[in-house]
Amino acid sequence: MRAYTLASLLLLGLSGCLLQNLGAEHQLTDQVYALNDEIRWARIDLATERVAPSFRPEFLLIHREWGHDVQIADSDCTHVQISEDSESATSLVTLSWYDQRTMQLYTSVIEQRWIKTDSGFMLDRVTVVGGEESILAAMPEAATETDPTAS
Repeated sequence: MRAYTLASLLLLGLSGCLLQNLGAEHQLTDQVYALNDEIRWARIDLATERVAPSFRPEFLLIHREWGHDVQIADSDCTHVQISEDSESATSLVTLSWYDQRTMQLYTSVIEQRWIKTDSGFMLDRVTVVGGEESILAAMPEAATETDPTAS
């Protein structure tokens, strides 16, 4: 009977760790999809609520043209991975987007780094890891070459 009780307690403890990690993964996945949906539809004001306070000024700077000169045609979250300690995570998102000034279609792959805070996972950094890198710039270089008013 004692072995049964001990085994039950051990199983209960392990399931608690598993459920805690699944909860963190679910919370992270919800944040990733919500942020990228808000970005796709140019709701940057809502997206900033999912961004770590220390990263918000840079986030707003690199997204200031989105919804105006940069239009997202499609967003596809291709990978989400949480760290073993559930304190950080990364996600990969493939964006198809138009430069409204030239109507040229581009594809970019963005890596998003997430950190766990008291209020849940928040975006801490974004990096272009594939495709057109100008998605995170204020104005793509191709547009400055063709725009006679750009200086």
